[in-house]
Amino acid sequence: MTKHRRLARRSTLRRSVAGVSAAALLSFGLAACGGDDASSPGGGGASGELRVLLNAQPATLDPIVGARSAQVVWSTVIEPLIATDENLDPTDTGLITAWERTDDTTWTLTLREGVTFSNGEPADAAAVVKTLELTRDTDTSILKSYWANATSFEAPDATTVVIKTSTPQYTVPNQLTTVYLVPPAYYEEQGSEGFAAAPIGTGPYVFEGQNAGRDMTVVANEDYWGEKPANDEIVFSWSTEPSQRLALLRSGSVDVALDLPPTQQDEAEDAGLTVVAEESAIKIIGFLQTDKAPFDDPDVAKAAALAVDRDQIVSGIFDGKAVADGGLLDVKPGEQPTEAVSPDPDAARDLLDGASPEVPITYPAGQYTNIEEVAQAVGGMLEAVGFKVTYNPLDYGSLVGQVVGRELNGLYLFAGVPNVAVPDFFASGFLKTASITGNCPDPAIDAQVAEALEQPDAEASQPIYDALNTTAVVEKNCYIPLYRQVYAYATADDVSGVVYSPLNAWNFSQATKG
Repeated sequence: MTKHRRLARRSTLRRSVAGVSAAALLSFGLAACGGDDASSPGGGGASGELRVLLNAQPATLDPIVGARSAQVVWSTVIEPLIATDENLDPTDTGLITAWERTDDTTWTLTLREGVTFSNGEPADAAAVVKTLELTRDTDTSILKSYWANATSFEAPDATTVVIKTSTPQYTVPNQLTTVYLVPPAYYEEQGSEGFAAAPIGTGPYVFEGQNAGRDMTVVANEDYWGEKPANDEIVFSWSTEPSQRLALLRSGSVDVALDLPPTQQDEAEDAGLTVVAEESAIKIIGFLQTDKAPFDDPDVAKAAALAVDRDQIVSGIFDGKAVADGGLLDVKPGEQPTEAVSPDPDAARDLLDGASPEVPITYPAGQYTNIEEVAQAVGGMLEAVGFKVTYNPLDYGSLVGQVVGRELNGLYLFAGVPNVAVPDFFASGFLKTASITGNCPDPAIDAQVAEALEQPDAEASQPIYDALNTTAVVEKNCYIPLYRQVYAYATADDVSGVVYSPLNAWNFSQATKG
């Protein structure tokens, strides 16, 4: 496997703090008036309080069924079974401290002793087994397809878990880095909706409550097994408008503003705020539903792929603050596919041969940086070669539901977020017939994905993933990969200790103000 190369661009520019302009304040009304105003998102500014402004309200705080975009909140309370290091690889510093492949289809895990959930339930091997069973067997589990190969989960004692798979699977430890441990008795009692309303975990914070539609608060867990938080509480609020997120940060109403597009990054730096920009593992991909018209015609799918110029999107919309990426299975920052589709509008027109296929473009409005502009750009490129385009903006939760329910046709924009930094996360998540998206059904692809997992390690599997990428992206044109996101956030000048991982994970526990 290609050695991970960190190409992230990190900038920290500090200048004298400029005042908030009247125009900026008027653009979002009274919500920006003073951090002590109860109407302000995260208002209050109490000592030891960190106020974090998200780009959208989390759809659910249940990690069994929830898309990983919401883990920015739930990961303060609920912890993954295995932690990751700065190279995005599994490490022994989390709840599971050791793992061994005892034979081709058996993994034995060792759990940290003495950890309890904040409600007093033991965070033992039985809890791990129940969480894994929920992950594999719940119909709406977001990770269901990744655990279809697991035949049993057993707890021979309080600190040992044994996982058996039907065929060899080298990725089991990697997959455990995105399985979040839930208290089995409480989860069964509350159900998914009840748990999401008041999640409980083993993490550095305890969920305190929420003001519906406005904010959520977590407070430091005094009994946390690991390093205690450096702040007393975190208040999460949200705004889908980037200009409002920046204005709230500039006014002092919040301490951290996430997901700033290029224009707001420049404005934040000019205002003397601290801006951090990193190439992430998040990539935006156009998914073609190839089992439905119009993309069940291979020539129409090929025409769409040839029409889209990802370099033009990166330069025109992001001013270079994104990384063009033509691959699906290259998951770590710095990696590129062995083969990609190059734009060729003339060839696209020839393939359509005068036809004007109708294509709806569905996208999650407000969920990703400049996603509306990206949808319009892709649509314009398709129209330029002869497609008739309509637009279907949805809220993120509705889009996820329609993707999982196989309700969409045409092209939809969706983020690939490899919370596990191995190619199988996208291969099993997007390529297989029984994947999350299921947009490229092909028994031959299913067999190749299974073959890759049976290899002894990542290096041995890489040639198979290269071939899979070529088949699905270059030959079948089920996917139009666009770009890898350069994720940017800004903090007040007196805030330090915020940690962002390219796997779209955050650690606010050591963040402080002043």
